Amino acid sequence: MGEETGALAVDAAPGRQSEPFAAAMLVVACLCWAAFFSLCKNWQQAAHACPGGELVASLTLLGLRTLIALAAFAVLKPRLFLKPNRRVIAVGLLLGTFNCLGNILQVWGLASTSPALSGFFTSLASLWVPIFAFLWLRQPLTRATGAGMALGVAGLAILGINPEQSWGIGFGDGLTVLASFAFALFILSLDRLGRSVNSSHLTLVLIAVTGLPTLFLAVGLAAWQGNLVAWLIWLMEILRQPAVLRDVLLLTLLSTMLATHLMSAYQPRMPASRAALIYLLEPVFAAALSIVLGHDSATGRLLLGGALILSGNAVVEIQLWLRDRC
Repeated sequence: MGEETGALAVDAAPGRQSEPFAAAMLVVACLCWAAFFSLCKNWQQAAHACPGGELVASLTLLGLRTLIALAAFAVLKPRLFLKPNRRVIAVGLLLGTFNCLGNILQVWGLASTSPALSGFFTSLASLWVPIFAFLWLRQPLTRATGAGMALGVAGLAILGINPEQSWGIGFGDGLTVLASFAFALFILSLDRLGRSVNSSHLTLVLIAVTGLPTLFLAVGLAAWQGNLVAWLIWLMEILRQPAVLRDVLLLTLLSTMLATHLMSAYQPRMPASRAALIYLLEPVFAAALSIVLGHDSATGRLLLGGALILSGNAVVEIQLWLRDRC
C-alpha cells in the first residue's frame, strides 16, 4: 500500500453482512495510499538541497508525518495511548521494524524513480509473501504461485529496462524492490501475529514504531555529518513553503491516518484474499495520479510492465479467493 502492502489480516472477521460497504472503504484506502507516491515525489523534488542528501530528506519526511499523526491522535483520541498492553507493544515493535525499513527504502527510492514505478515495484510484496511463507513456515508453493511469480518477474524486468541507460534497474528502483521484501515480511508477520491482538490498539503502536526511529536517524545522520544546524535551518525554510506544508499534511492525513484507520476497521469484515484483490487497485491509482500530475508518462513499457506485475499478483490472490469460497 504505499507504505503497508498486501492483504493485512488483523482480526477474525466479525461478520460478512457489511462486506459491500467494507469493500468500498478499502477502495478509498487504496486511493489514499496511491496519493502517497506522488506526494512523496513532490517532497523529494522540493528537498533536493537537504543537507545530508536524499536519505536524510527521506528520513525527515517520515519522521515529520509521524509526529503530526501522533499529535493529532493525542488531541482527537488520547485514550488510544493507554490501550496497548505488553503483548500489543511487543507485536508492534516487530511489525514496525519491518514496516520502518520498508518505508525508508521506499521513500528514499522515490528520489530517483517515478511514483508509478514505485507503486508497481512495491506491489511485488504480495508475490514475495508465498516465497517467505515457504521458507519460514514450510507452506507449500502452488503452480498458481509459480505462474504469478513468473509474470511478476517479467514485469519487473520490463520496467527495469531504461532505454537511456544500460540494462538493469536503477538505484531508486532497486531500493523499492528491497522495500517490497521488507513489506512482504511485514505482511506475513501481521498475518501470523495480528490475530492475537486487538487491531485498534495496534494501529498507534505501528505508526509510532514505523516513524519515530526515522526522526532520530535523521537527526543522528545530520549530526554525524556535521550538518545538524544546517539541517534545522533547511527544515524550517522548506516548511515555510505552502505547497510543501500542504503535501506533508495531506500525506499524514491520507496515507498515515485515514488509510490506516480504514484498513484496520474494514479489512477484518471480509476475507483477506478478497481484500488483497482490492489492494491491487493501489498501484493502478498511483500510476494514474502520477500521470495526471506529470511525474510519469503513459508509455508502452510502463503499461506492459505494470500489467504483468498486477497479473502476477492477481493469479496468486485469485487462487486464495477461490479457496476461501469453497
